[in-house]
Amino acid sequence: MTGRIEEIIEGIWVSIEEKMNRGAYTDKRIYQRLDLERETDIRLGFVKPDGVRELLVQLSPTDKTDFFPPKWVGMKSEIILMDAPERGTRHIRLFMDKPEHREVFTVVCSDIIDTLLKVVKPEHRTIQLLACMEKWGRFFQKHGIEGLSNEAQRGLYGELYWLYRLLTAGMDRNKAMESWMGCRRAYHDFEHNGKIIEVKTTISKEPRRVRINNEKQLDDRGFAKLTLYVLTLDPTQTGGQRLPDLVKNIRSVLSGFNDARDIFELCLQDAGYLDLHDSLYDMGYNVRKEETFKVMDGFPRIIDLPSGTGDISYSLVLSACQQFIADPASVISEFIKGESLG
Repeated sequence: MTGRIEEIIEGIWVSIEEKMNRGAYTDKRIYQRLDLERETDIRLGFVKPDGVRELLVQLSPTDKTDFFPPKWVGMKSEIILMDAPERGTRHIRLFMDKPEHREVFTVVCSDIIDTLLKVVKPEHRTIQLLACMEKWGRFFQKHGIEGLSNEAQRGLYGELYWLYRLLTAGMDRNKAMESWMGCRRAYHDFEHNGKIIEVKTTISKEPRRVRINNEKQLDDRGFAKLTLYVLTLDPTQTGGQRLPDLVKNIRSVLSGFNDARDIFELCLQDAGYLDLHDSLYDMGYNVRKEETFKVMDGFPRIIDLPSGTGDISYSLVLSACQQFIADPASVISEFIKGESLG
């Protein structure tokens, strides 16, 4: 529903701004109530002369929750009194003071509205609003407001490429989505029935290598099986598959499967991906090589550290792993069915 809300509120803001610019209103602030399936007690406003868009959330007289919102770049908030629907009604005002961040503000506001629509008791609104803002605060603290770095794009591309392989190989869509752990910043990227897939991408020439970020990533102890999945990519500005193209393909596969689609959208957000940044992700990728390696005794890795050490990272040279290579199609089948190939 969030996508539809984005369109609705963007349309309202554009309409308000056009009226203001035509001189139809002389007040400093103009606002319009947001009417959806039911009364929302939410208003969208526009303030001159700075051209600031705002979201106004009406507070219930019974809502006594203290409002101490998290602080993050660009977003500001305050409690104001408005003469709507009656004189002196308290509203939480949210606004973003930089015009270049309008698209981000629209996305955040649509998520806030979607969250508030699910609140049954009006006095619980502030708590849910704060929780939603806290979530977005963590998002921008982790990923920033300008989109994913080139390295982060490649990492997400690799995880989504494996996910797409699972979906097109016939894995149950909900199970496939629930297996994606990397978006949640877990140690491993995918887990299903005790089987682990660690995804890595590389654009290096020979000797090709991948970066192992910590000692847990290739530690198979406590799991039925751990496999290293490596995509060797050739970046290109004139062709190949872009990250947004892969996202679009997965959404197409999930079309009609609402639960799986909802999980996917939440995972994308957790991974730092927002559609509004699509135009920035103009790098395409050609898959030069797809490899899977069984991680077991003898595999080159660091899993046991001396007492008092940790947070280790290292490069793994793929030519040293060739004796552990496995057929990708067989690994995918094993992962989906939960069967051991020995």
